[in-house]
Amino acid sequence: MNMEEMFRKDAELIANSSVNWDKMSGKTILISGATGYVSQYIVHGLLKRNDLFHTNVKIIALCRSKERADLRFSRYYAREDFELLIQDVQIPVAIEQEVHYIIHTASPAGLVNSNINPVETFKVNVFGCDNLLMLAEKKKAEFLLFSSVDVYGKIEEKRFVEPQLGFLDTMDVRNVYAYAKRASENLCACYGQKGVQTKIVRPTQIMGGGISLNDGRIHIDFISQILSRHKIVLKGDGSPIRSFLYITDAITGILTVLADGQSGQAYNISNEDAEASVLEFARIMSSCAKEQIDIEYDMEARKHDVEVKHAVSYVAASSDKLRSLGWIPRISLEDACRNMMNYYGIETK
Repeated sequence: MNMEEMFRKDAELIANSSVNWDKMSGKTILISGATGYVSQYIVHGLLKRNDLFHTNVKIIALCRSKERADLRFSRYYAREDFELLIQDVQIPVAIEQEVHYIIHTASPAGLVNSNINPVETFKVNVFGCDNLLMLAEKKKAEFLLFSSVDVYGKIEEKRFVEPQLGFLDTMDVRNVYAYAKRASENLCACYGQKGVQTKIVRPTQIMGGGISLNDGRIHIDFISQILSRHKIVLKGDGSPIRSFLYITDAITGILTVLADGQSGQAYNISNEDAEASVLEFARIMSSCAKEQIDIEYDMEARKHDVEVKHAVSYVAASSDKLRSLGWIPRISLEDACRNMMNYYGIETK
């Protein structure tokens, strides 16, 4: 299966899901950071829904790079239900037409970019959020913030629930992404006090095609190692627990909250059946591969790799609140691994 076929298949899964599509029918949705690896699937899924069921949703895809937009969306440029808006989200957004929903996903992607450009990471998230909340207030649009489970910080609970937040060192630059998301969430609460309808989603680690191989997250690190070295090297004993989520389940979760979530509320998007230790996750990827993939250990990484030394031992979240809206994850961790590996050209069993 090639990349285009995988995008089509995933878009069809989103389009055929049990999201409350009536709420979005005939509405205009602005998506910031639309060329991002997660947000592009929102675009693909909504336009596929229009194709299959004539939902008549209009998409305004806001992004900074025309070149990247051409790669993601050029096949949509002639469509009446798609509009491309090229601008920096840190600049106030001026749109004359009616907008009913705004989804703010714009953020420098991945751990690597966050660490290299922490100031940019903070500004794009927070200033962008403020500009789009001002637009939502002006247009009387509903606003959804794409946040992260990183906001929870270090807490004792093994499965985070929405009201809990733990410790984050304000003086540690590595926490910039988490603090940018916390600040953005608080901005949503502030605008909510002014009457803006705001909702927040906090997804766990999202797996899917289209993420950069140097992104820095564990699942793409393993993909990159398999492609370049035909093995997976663990930076430690592999004991930390992580929660994974396939891209189509993430998007249906986002759209479920957009349609039916309560204003002023945050919702985890998590698949409890897709939790695994780093070692278990490596073994699943190895077992899915058609060729032999060995697993090795680099115990010295704990001494010299800053990210490994500061890694949280357990990052997982409860999806009970989102499930109460009718959302159910459909893709197992094994199938998520196979789909992602196939996208990057790794043959699977």
